[in-house]
Amino acid sequence: MKILFFLLTVILAFNLSLADTQDYIKCSIIYKIPNVLYFDAGSSDGVVPGEEFEIYYDERIVATGKIEWSDRNISRSSELNSDIFAEIYYYDDITAKIRLYVAISNKGGFLTIPYFSELELEPSSVDTPDEKMVARLIHRGLFARDQNGFIVSDLANVYEVRGLTYTFYIDPDAVFHSGKPVESADVAYSLEQSAKSTKLTPGSSFILAIKGAREFRYGTKNEIAGVFLINRKTVSITLNKPFPAFMDYLAGPGGYIIPKPGIAPAGGNVIGAGPYKIRWRDLNSMVLEPFDRELSEVYLDSLIFTRFNSAEEAALSMELGRLDLIPILGEPPPKFISSSSHTSLTGKTFCSVLLGFNGERDYQKDSNFSRALSFLIDRESIVRVILGGSAALPDTPVPGFDESSIHFNYALIPDSVDYYVNRISKIPEKITFYVDSRYPVLSKVSRYISGQLSGLGVKVTERMVDFSYLDENRVKSELDMYLCYYNPVSENADCMLYPLYNYDLSGHTNYLYYRDDAFQSFLGNLRTESNPERRKMLSYGLAQSLAYEPPAIILYEPYLIVISKTDVSGIKTVEEGYIDLRGAFIETNR
Repeated sequence: MKILFFLLTVILAFNLSLADTQDYIKCSIIYKIPNVLYFDAGSSDGVVPGEEFEIYYDERIVATGKIEWSDRNISRSSELNSDIFAEIYYYDDITAKIRLYVAISNKGGFLTIPYFSELELEPSSVDTPDEKMVARLIHRGLFARDQNGFIVSDLANVYEVRGLTYTFYIDPDAVFHSGKPVESADVAYSLEQSAKSTKLTPGSSFILAIKGAREFRYGTKNEIAGVFLINRKTVSITLNKPFPAFMDYLAGPGGYIIPKPGIAPAGGNVIGAGPYKIRWRDLNSMVLEPFDRELSEVYLDSLIFTRFNSAEEAALSMELGRLDLIPILGEPPPKFISSSSHTSLTGKTFCSVLLGFNGERDYQKDSNFSRALSFLIDRESIVRVILGGSAALPDTPVPGFDESSIHFNYALIPDSVDYYVNRISKIPEKITFYVDSRYPVLSKVSRYISGQLSGLGVKVTERMVDFSYLDENRVKSELDMYLCYYNPVSENADCMLYPLYNYDLSGHTNYLYYRDDAFQSFLGNLRTESNPERRKMLSYGLAQSLAYEPPAIILYEPYLIVISKTDVSGIKTVEEGYIDLRGAFIETNR
């Protein structure tokens, strides 16, 4: 009996020790500032914001709290109680244990995730949230954004800025999925691909700010003059003018680096340097697998992406156990998913759904037509009835600005509609209305808008079109009005306003053809102004102009809703409107 008791005690002690090893990571406190502690463990160790920690001194717990921020090899506590901090501040020999969301032994498994439109994964073409979700797994750029949204170095582990020239020193250990080292020639090639792409996106449009990129794009030069290869691991980029938002764009999908061809075949797949690589792909599905577990810090064996026509169709598949999570941007959650086996996460985004107008049309040149519709369209009904509350009403008619900066009343005011309609010299009898087919929910919104226009006696011809493949010449002559998502790369005022309203980018990042010379001049000044106060004044001035004469109407700002199985963790909603799956894992072995 004593022997049996002894064996049980040993086994129990072993199991407790093993569980502790799996669930916690031990680390040291390397820095203390008032009420905040820094630890020498970070995301490479599995530490993510929200995890709990315990502080030990003389084998007893003296403080507890949660992780607020983590980077590769360092993390920071949330603010501690001042009395507790004062007690432990002078302790020398203190240690910490951080409870991980994922046990080390739980690495493995797979997730199956839907997407809803064709995926363009070349950096120059990435635009939709689905594309950004997958591309972030495959690619890396010179810069990236950390878990808190701050811009950090990525492939360029060191950089310097002198005037208009940025010099990047590429990580000597960085390699592509093909095994080829990432070099300066790859940076130049990636920028050239963006510069000569048929269609610019909000993420790639920054390329024209680089010296000589415009000449290269239109074939008058054979190379981009502002890109200089110093050596195999060092490249410099010179801009035309000051461009404070340059790093915001480089940290987005337009800044991803792909290999210059000629070393290793791609096998038809997109090659990047990200944590996952493409194992297999066809028209309606894709399988990703870890590139290098040691270097990439990933948990899953694979990620499976399958195309669906709608969120409802995906929800039915999830109810049957064939999907693990569904990201939904600006759509009501499907009603037939049982809540007992799933959980949901909702995040705000800085994406917008906008109704744009071709400024070349006579009835729109004075903006009276769009101004009338801004009063006619009941945004609150769209959000509440059509979207089921899955979006927010914008504070202002300009993306990225709060209510304190611009006053605008969104209520339905028929008198204002009549006032602006009566000012239109000739109301159009018919309108061609383009709707972006990459977002199925927009068909419901477009039917409501078409109904409102019918009440004014305007016949509407709707065309569901994939905006990735619009022909610039045909659009300019045929499109009168359009409905689409606008997905900027950051909340920087330039990223929010420049691609959306710039006349030179019409037919690419917008279809407004908004020719107001004074507005375009101020928009250009916003791009180059480095003084924060002057940038703020320029932004507010532009916003006031847009509120008075809107070339586009911001209808609503969609929420990102993620429905997932209860054992799926480590996913993060990104304000650009997609989910970051790089840290995804399954809490228990599948």
